[in-house]
Amino acid sequence: MSLSYLIGQSTKFVWYSTHYLISFKYATPIKINRQNPPTFFKKMPSSKKLFYEMIKLFNEERKYINQKKYKIPKSNINDFANVFKGSFNFFMDLPKIDKRRTEKKFKDLNEKNEDLPKYFLRNFHYQTDGYLSEKSANLYEFQVETLFSGSAATMRRFSLLPIIKYLNSNNENLNFLDIGTGSGEFIKTIKYNLPKLNITCSDISRAYLEVAKKKLKNFTDINFRNCKGEDLPFENKSFDIINSVYLFHEVPSAIRSKIFSEISRVLKKGGVFVLTDSLQLGDNYILDPLLEFFPYSTHEPYYSKYIREDLSNTAEKFGLKMYYSKNAYLSKTLAFKKI
Repeated sequence: MSLSYLIGQSTKFVWYSTHYLISFKYATPIKINRQNPPTFFKKMPSSKKLFYEMIKLFNEERKYINQKKYKIPKSNINDFANVFKGSFNFFMDLPKIDKRRTEKKFKDLNEKNEDLPKYFLRNFHYQTDGYLSEKSANLYEFQVETLFSGSAATMRRFSLLPIIKYLNSNNENLNFLDIGTGSGEFIKTIKYNLPKLNITCSDISRAYLEVAKKKLKNFTDINFRNCKGEDLPFENKSFDIINSVYLFHEVPSAIRSKIFSEISRVLKKGGVFVLTDSLQLGDNYILDPLLEFFPYSTHEPYYSKYIREDLSNTAEKFGLKMYYSKNAYLSKTLAFKKI
């Protein structure tokens, strides 16, 4: 397993790092006031340090897989075809993204959906259509893997650790809610490892949820609900496990609090909420400058407040007690218990 894992991750790293370097080379340089630069600018971690942090991530996951804590879904011919298609679409979209970034245009949207909140109607990352089209959803995974040089799926899989630990002392046939499912990639990993879970996928974007349905069509027992995380259409105490990946940094602080409140309402007493999202300031001081730089490099309007928010304190206001925290390169996984 160690050899095949090494080959697989090395291939992903080279492939997506190459895309990142090409995109960086041809992008319009980010404007930084060199005379009076931000305090973090001169403290940015070197490429060598970033590579070392990533290798730590891969080595840790290799150990988990060898210990049979969880499994990685096997790739098939369609996955490889989608990777090459994603590469083509990625480079086709780059000039549009670069143009929006240089012009600071983050409301360049074709769809004007009055049912969606204003905080959501924008071009996150300056990507075409924001989170509002199937075209965007089909490109999302490739963009995220490129941003993280092929480590995004690995960081997501660390969510499995507290989920599996919880299931070891409970029946696996439990109700599981995913908030912010996106294009559904991580749910494939969940079903591959925990096939008996009764899964409900939810997302505010109809387009992304439609792509997730297509991606997960072989799993006939998954439910899908188009809804906002701050207004969940479920009964009180209806889920044993709730999961969310890379959602919380995409919403304003007030909405984060509402999502915590809704999670507490629909989660059973003693149930767990697992949150995987970006590192926050102080989680890894080597990477702190990179976190502060991120909103400079792309359109992430709520990220600066997210990395400074005490999530444990916010969650506890709604009866969710944090009991687990684990860093995974540029992400971290937290677990909360409903008390």
